[in-house]
Amino acid sequence: MTKLILMVTAGIGCLITLASLSAVAQTSHFLALNTSNLSSETSFSSRLDLEKVVNFCGENLPTNHPTISTNWTRTLIRQAALASSLTLLKRRAAVVFPLIEPILKQYRIPSDFKFLPLLESAVTNRAVSRKGAAGFWQLMPQTAQSLGLSVSRRHDERFNLRKATHAACRYLNELYDQLGSWMLVATAYNAGPNYIQQLSRKHPDVHPMALPYRTAETRAYLFQTVAIKELLTRPEAYPDHLSSHHIAALSDSETPVPSSERASILASFDIDEATMSAAVEGQSEDIELAFVADSTTTVVLLTEDEPSPDGVESANSAGSPIDAPQKLNSVQPVSPEVTAQPDRLVTRSLSEGSLAEGQFYIFQVVQPVTINERTFAVGDVIHAHVELVDAASGRVFLRTDRLITAQTQETIPLKLVATEQPRHPGVAVPSRIDGWRLTWEQL
Repeated sequence: MTKLILMVTAGIGCLITLASLSAVAQTSHFLALNTSNLSSETSFSSRLDLEKVVNFCGENLPTNHPTISTNWTRTLIRQAALASSLTLLKRRAAVVFPLIEPILKQYRIPSDFKFLPLLESAVTNRAVSRKGAAGFWQLMPQTAQSLGLSVSRRHDERFNLRKATHAACRYLNELYDQLGSWMLVATAYNAGPNYIQQLSRKHPDVHPMALPYRTAETRAYLFQTVAIKELLTRPEAYPDHLSSHHIAALSDSETPVPSSERASILASFDIDEATMSAAVEGQSEDIELAFVADSTTTVVLLTEDEPSPDGVESANSAGSPIDAPQKLNSVQPVSPEVTAQPDRLVTRSLSEGSLAEGQFYIFQVVQPVTINERTFAVGDVIHAHVELVDAASGRVFLRTDRLITAQTQETIPLKLVATEQPRHPGVAVPSRIDGWRLTWEQL
């Protein structure tokens, strides 16, 4: 009997020991899993901490807001895909910023606003929107005049870099006095102050980046500006979005822009080194820093170029004095069939309505090109008419009639045909006229 009791007791002890060992094993496994999760969460937290420092004019981008976080990630990924254009943009900006930055400081405008004209005009000399906004700061004629600039065919001070920057700074301060937030000021620069003020009053507790703007362009505007700022100023923070090559190129702030390239950029603004140095040092208030036509490469930036939900073409219809230059922007780089090629011109339709034979349509040049020694600049306007609509093949045949230059408003006869493939006139009938991209060539 005693032996039986001892055997039972020994068995129970073994079971207890096995249970204990199992519990220890499970606990160890649980701790291992938690350690792994903790490591993952720490890595994720580090990325979030990195993103939390993203700000515009001292106002942080709230990464804990689902909509803002999603839109920010989406914009950042798509803008980073255009890193080659951003590298070119940074070189241009490095030449022009020394004149812009002291003026912003003079008016106590946050330095982050220097990135706005990068989005507006891509640091090109003759950016003109389809609604008439022009120059480095994309000022509308009436706004420029109200700010003291002369606007006429013979003399347009919107293309004077120094004077336009002073005018833009006065306008930005006016917007801040009205809106009280630099983020709202940035969106108002795109969509108009009255509209933005009404919207912010209607949604007082909503962050400026989450307001229900009417158009995709305005919804994307501030995200784009911040994304450009981030990728140009600290590309090393985004190794998941940029290649090592692009990170190196965008991080290189010590290597000066080659003298030949610098001279070319300054020349496109009708400036030489002596004039630029004098302007930066404030040696003369009368220095003219005016734009002239050139054929510098167009920088492709990201814009939500999609119809707005309520059918409104642009929030600028609400009385905006500023209009972003849509000709310089695209959701993605231009597709292969409309990429600029030697002796081929790329345009975008400014007309609306239906397609009809004999009807004239207006197109705007979106990429500079030279054809038979004639240079077409971004912003030039092409008038073309439809010769034939072939319903059987679903193709349409167009021929240009005249060119109106953005620089001088000169009208020049022009004979080109629309093509999809070199030496083959005719293009597919479009689903819509507005924004229709076409290539043209001389046969």
